[in-house]
Amino acid sequence: MKIAIISDIHDQSDNLKWAVQKIKELKVDQVFALGDYSSPYIVERLGLVGIPVIAVWGNNDGDQVAMFKAVLSDKNNQIYFKKGNFVEVEYDDKKYFITHYPLLAENAALSGQYEAVFHGHTHRQRNEIINDTPIVNPGKLVVYPDNKISFAIYNTENKEVKFFEK
Repeated sequence: MKIAIISDIHDQSDNLKWAVQKIKELKVDQVFALGDYSSPYIVERLGLVGIPVIAVWGNNDGDQVAMFKAVLSDKNNQIYFKKGNFVEVEYDDKKYFITHYPLLAENAALSGQYEAVFHGHTHRQRNEIINDTPIVNPGKLVVYPDNKISFAIYNTENKEVKFFEK
């Protein structure tokens, strides 16, 4: 299974459009969205990627109620928000941990309970191993001068991480 990992969009609709186009081209099975969307229209666009999206909130999401209502207003939308700061997702009897926050991700990796752990927040790509657990930050879609615009694809079969940069 191929999982697209995106984070820290911060209303950058052009960069989200680029990532969604690449995700569709790559025939990804699932998207994990790791927070910092900023406004309802970004969430609406993300949910219409045509692939199920499991999403967690970040620290810069504006009006979460309005975002949730935006998702519910379109029956074709496939984004599923989870309550709280993290979520555990299970595929093929393996658990994955997604969050916006690096400290939660690092503690999850240290626990040894997860096949892989994903986080955002720092806006920097990360692909490390902690306690035999891959920990991945896909980078970000927001524009900042000090780092790249990127997302990642995680392959559950071989634990391979591939970054895609604009």
